[in-house]
Parts: sequence; structure tokens; C-alpha cells
Amino acid sequence: MANKSHLKFLSEKQLSEIKDFKYNYGFDSNKDDEDAAPKNYFRLATSLRADLIKFDTDVTAKYELKDKELNIPIDIDYIEIAFQGVFEINKYFKVYYNDLGLEASAFYDFAKKGLFAIINRERFQAFITDVNNFIQFELEHNQNVKYSNNVKYVASFKLLRANDILKFRLENIGEIVYLSLIDLPLDGAVKQQLVQSLIVYVESSGIVYKHDVENDRIELQNPTPEQIQKIIQNFDIIESVTSSAFTTIRPSEFNTVQRQFGFDIQNVGDDLPIVGIIDTGIAQQTALAPLIIDDTTFTLAGSPLIDQAGRNRLGHGTAVAGLVALGRLNHKNNFENEVTADARLLSIKISDNGSGYISEIDLLNMLYDVKAKYPEIRLFTLTTCYSSFMYKNETFSDYTYSLDKFAYETNSLIFICTGNNENCINENTSYDLSYFHGDHTNLSTPADSMNNVTIGAAADNLKDGAFLGIASGREFPTLYTRKGHIDLSVIYNPKKTNKNYFKPDVIESGGDMGYYNANTLDWMDEPALTLLSARPEIGIMQEVGTSFAAPLTANLAAKIIKNYPALSNESVKALIINGASLNLIPFATDVSKLRNRVIGNGLVDDLKSLYSDENSATLILEDVIGNGNIRIYPINFPEYLVSDDLGKKRGILKVTATMCFKFLPIKNNQLSYNPIHMAFSIFKNHSADDIMKPDEELKSKLKTTLSWSENGRYVSKPLPYSNTQKIFLNVNVDDLNNEGNTFKLAVHAKLSEQVVGGLPEDYPTEFPFSIVLSIEETIKNNSGKLYDEIQLINQLEVIQELDIDAGLEADELDV
Repeated sequence: MANKSHLKFLSEKQLSEIKDFKYNYGFDSNKDDEDAAPKNYFRLATSLRADLIKFDTDVTAKYELKDKELNIPIDIDYIEIAFQGVFEINKYFKVYYNDLGLEASAFYDFAKKGLFAIINRERFQAFITDVNNFIQFELEHNQNVKYSNNVKYVASFKLLRANDILKFRLENIGEIVYLSLIDLPLDGAVKQQLVQSLIVYVESSGIVYKHDVENDRIELQNPTPEQIQKIIQNFDIIESVTSSAFTTIRPSEFNTVQRQFGFDIQNVGDDLPIVGIIDTGIAQQTALAPLIIDDTTFTLAGSPLIDQAGRNRLGHGTAVAGLVALGRLNHKNNFENEVTADARLLSIKISDNGSGYISEIDLLNMLYDVKAKYPEIRLFTLTTCYSSFMYKNETFSDYTYSLDKFAYETNSLIFICTGNNENCINENTSYDLSYFHGDHTNLSTPADSMNNVTIGAAADNLKDGAFLGIASGREFPTLYTRKGHIDLSVIYNPKKTNKNYFKPDVIESGGDMGYYNANTLDWMDEPALTLLSARPEIGIMQEVGTSFAAPLTANLAAKIIKNYPALSNESVKALIINGASLNLIPFATDVSKLRNRVIGNGLVDDLKSLYSDENSATLILEDVIGNGNIRIYPINFPEYLVSDDLGKKRGILKVTATMCFKFLPIKNNQLSYNPIHMAFSIFKNHSADDIMKPDEELKSKLKTTLSWSENGRYVSKPLPYSNTQKIFLNVNVDDLNNEGNTFKLAVHAKLSEQVVGGLPEDYPTEFPFSIVLSIEETIKNNSGKLYDEIQLINQLEVIQELDIDAGLEADELDV
């Protein structure tokens, strides 16, 4: 089969309807089972009594530790309240402020926990009185007391204490410490007074600092444990204090193959996409030299054209850059025959040795500087993660927020690895996917980024022949890869979930570990990747890691941009995710619920992401939708599908569709970090009005199992929204006959109302999106007609006449 260009909709011509969306498809009153207050009020009252006693004790202890000589203008107490269910921010934010003197600052556990500032102590007594009266009513059977029923919705409460704020042990303090500041959306002047007094203390103490106003945090360099303790105990404007080590450290020793570089890159003069390599530098004295932009501007740690990281100074950034530029095929061929590149490289050096402490503020400033100097750069790799894992349902860090915001503002796409769990080798004696049940296998910040692409590692090592790793197959995830940390089942009841809300996005080849003997695992050469070394006298090295899966995926993105330069980043991301497959990676029943959290949308497939063919057409829709709108696009199917004898009537086509969009993230609210609910699906040949009708009134679904890609029915207590969604549809001949060979692609969008302090007035109300649809014949004898005929009956254009790369192997990993 010949590789063909993908097709792009002429969106305004294909569009048939735009209407206001009526949210009546199964909407309910939001009275969810998990939100019901407990019936056993005796137990709740007993628990709240203990909380009240502890709260009073903690307040007294807090003020005993305060240093009166600091002359801090304002003292604020913060109370963390856990609720029986999701807190309805839009409805109760003002109620808590006006009636109870509590200003909501942040929400965690998808709004089942809130941090409130006691902004008015007199009004706060109303809350204490309600709690006391509830305790008397339930435990002392005092029928004369009155209390608000809202008390029954409180599960527990406590004072925000110093040990809650400090996220590490002081004896483990690092070179860089971050103070995340508390947001007071209704009392900005109070906040500014406290922040200013904190800065005065920092300056008078001789601490070097950076105030990141945009992201509401302060970076301290080399503070003492005593200074951090004093800051936490006295300045009531700090939500958390973190000191997170970054690492690109790889597994232990491999036997390095001695080999000189013996190849030249044939197409160095081509106009190739540039990829920014955020890493330990790229060694210029290597075969990659012709592809490296000669610019030493962007560094936090020495020359970006020197890479001395890792064991024996073999490098890390150089290997990453090699995978980005040269990709799967060249590595698989051991750089023999004709070597062609897919990307040029800009070295952005953030570490000299691959571990330690990095200034996130300096890194972000540097990335913005890169975009200012090289606005054409759209792709980056980041294979440096926090060394610690994220706890279950932990909220987004300031670092993740900053990278999501950067991607949104600068039209960038960062390929981020999940991080390596190197302890896996000491905690396993065989390949066991149930290992991923442990929280310590969760991914590391900033791999939870939503606007960027997160990649885990498959066991494949880019070598032909027998697979010698421990995994069940080369397509399976490695034990060192990390899984997504989000588990909505502990927040919501099983009927209320978002099946799209997971990380990683995909997995890609990262190499595997092997068996040292029957019961011992080790890092071994045979199942490892063969990578470019930073040392020209050595040439290549053996390594494994998610650090190498990420740049391989970035290489695919560079190929997509090379083929289709006019496509948006969201289309690039959607093409990668849409082409990925779970087909060859079955998970047993006891681990089936972990499948998406470990392998995302599955293993990357270069061919499907890059090309269509005669019997498989990939259609790309790029458009913009307004808040509260629905847009309808007819998809017309060729007549031969119903008139020709295809050998079967059922399952003649498989449709795979993925939607991606980017968003401006919202801080301080894990639930509405992405405030945009956007959903899509493929329906019968009905109008927008009909599609919006409840199913019991008019059945517009093609399949009972195919509804909107994301559920927007919960308005006051919504699910978290995903900006990446994927659906599948098997098409029968009867489906096409019944609908006149036309289905309707529908998209709708709305903004959440559940945002702390409300959405900013200037928040966007129109949202660009991309949908990728792959339509494949699934018949025994393919017709060879699909691509040409679907183009004739829809408003489509061939994106670009391609100079097809004949070297791309069709059978690399058949998924």
C-alpha cells in the first residue's frame, strides 16, 4: 500500500450548524450518592468534637511560636476543611465568606477539601457555634440548640500548621526552596502586606531570592533550616514549602560498546523543524554536530554544547538529542546505510550532571527567551523530573502550572517523560503488572502536565530478533515506567467518572531490564537501547529509561510537522494519540483498571500517525468553538460501502477519533484547573436540535455505548475535565443505509462555574480544537477506494504532496 498524505477538512465549508447548546442530555440535580451526608451523626459529632479540641490546641501552640519582634502587620489562621462530597464553589464561596468569615483560597482532592482563610474572626465564631451546637444536639441530646445543616456536610477540619506547610524534612533541605503563596481573591491588599513583610525579612536575612509574581511563588537560594522554620511559623501567607530534587539519573552500570562514530547525516541542508532539548547539554564533538544550532545562550549550568552527565561522562542530553533528530529507524539500523535526520537541535542546558536542584523560575524565563529568539520552535523535550513521586490525587504543582501556561501562551508542545522508578529492580523478581498498584510507582512532577505530552516506556529496545527483556512482550510497559497518579474512584462513585482523565498519554520504546538469573533482575545490555554517547571515542552506549521514550515521541512529532507544517500543535498531539494502540497490550483482570494509568492510549505507531493509504483515510478538523455552542459537521461515506459486495455486513469500517485542545490553566483549584468542558462524538444523521434531545425522546446515538466523549451533566459538582479525548466506532452496512451514508460529528463546549473567585474577566470564551478521525476498511479484501472516494464527497484537501520516506518500515511494531 502506498503512503498518502492525510486530509484536512475545509472546516467552514464542512460545517452545517452552529447553535446554542442545551444541556439536557441526561442532566440531573447533582445529588450524587457520594455527596450524601452520613446518617450516623453520632460518629460525625464525635469526630468533629475531637477536631474542635485539636483546633483550639493548635491555635494556641501556633501563637506561642510566633516571633513578636518581626512586627508582621497581620496574622491569619487558615482552616482546612474536608467535606462529605464535592464542595459547590460557585454557590458556597460567598456564603462561607459572608456568613462564616472564611475566604476559600484553594481546593484539593477535586474540591472535596478546601483551604479557607479566617478573614473575619467574629463571623468565624458562627462556624464554631454551629459545630458546638451540632455536637450538643447529637452527643448530649440537647434539643434546644440550633445549627446550620451545612455542618453535616463537613467531614473534618483542622488548622493549617507548620508541619502541613513544610513538604520535606528540614534536615534534607536543598539549595533551592520554593514558597508557594496563598491566594486571597477577595482580600488582595491583605495579601500584599503579608508578602511585602515576608520579602523584607528575606532581604534583611541576606537570602538570595526571586519573586515569581506571575506564578505566585518565591524562590529562595540556600536558606538555612532555621530561616525556613521562622518563615513558616510567622508569615501567614504560605501554602506550601517545597525543596524538590530533579534527576535524570539512569540505572546502574552497563557494558559500554566501544565503537567510533562512522556515519554522516545526508540531509543536513534540509529545512527541518527545530526541537529544543531541555537537558544536560548536547556534545558538539559528535555526529550530531551539523544538526546543532551554534548558540550557547541558553544554559543554567555551563556550556550547552558540552554534555558530561551520567556515568563515565557518557552524557544524557546527547542521547536524547540523537533520538529526537535521528529517530527509530536510524537507531534500529545502528546508524548504518544512509542516515537522514528529522530535526535540528537547540541545546537548552539546565543541569551539568543530571541531578540536583534547578531553578524553575530561571528555567521558565529561559524557555520564554528561547521562544522570543526562535519563535519557529514548537517542540521541546524535558526528561528531567522531580526525584519523588506524586501521591494519589495530588494537585498540580506550581512547576506543572507554569509549563502548562507556557505551552498555552507560546504555541509550544513539550514531550515529558513520566520519570523512572529505579527501585523496581529491587522490588521484583519477575514481570508482574500488579506492582503498579503501589502509590510509589506514580509519575513524577511535571509529568502531570495537561497541555503537553507525557510519555512512559515500553520494553521494546529498537532491535530486531528475539526480545530478551523481562516484559511479556516488547509492546508491554516496563516496570520502571511510572503510572498516572489520579484515581477518581476514591473521590466519586463508580457511575461518575471521566474515562479520559489519565496520564501518561502514550508509551514508546525505552528498553527493558533482563534476568541476571532465574530470580534476579538487572540492567543488562541485550534488552537495552543502543544510543549515541557524548564521547566520540566511545561512540555508542547502552541505556534504558523513560528519558528515551519521550524524545522518540518528539521525533514523531517533528516528522509530522515536517510533513504537515501548517497543522496546529493540537493536531500533532491528536495524531500521535490517535495512532497509538492498546491492542497488543492486554492487562489481566486484577490490573485491568490500571491499564490507562500505566500505558495511556497505548503504544505509539509512527505509520498511522504520519500517513493515510488507499484503504485508511485520516481526516483532520481544526476549528474554534464558542462557550455554550454546539457545532455540527456531516461526515459523508462513499456509496461503494453499501453497494459493493465487501464480503461481510458488520464491522466494515473502524473509526478512531481523538480531540485535543489547549487551555489557560487556573491555579488553586484542582477540579477546575482546566475550566473548559469540551466534548465530541459521532451521531446519526440528525440535526443539532435532535442530537441535544434526551435519549428517551429521540435516539441519536449510533451505538448505545457511544455517547459524548466527556460527561458534562454535573454542573455544580463537576468531574475534572480532560483536554484529550478518544472514541471508537465500528460501522455496519445497516448504519450507513439507515443514515443515508452520512453521520454527524458534533462538538460542544462550556466554561465551568466552579472556580475560586470566579473566572477572570478576560478568560477566553472561544476555544481552538483539533479532531483527528481515522477511517479504516476492515474487510478481507480491501477495495483500494476509500481514500479517493471519501475525498470526493467531503470538503477536504490533501494537506501536502509528500515525498514519502521509503525507509519507514510498515512492520516495525504492528499494533
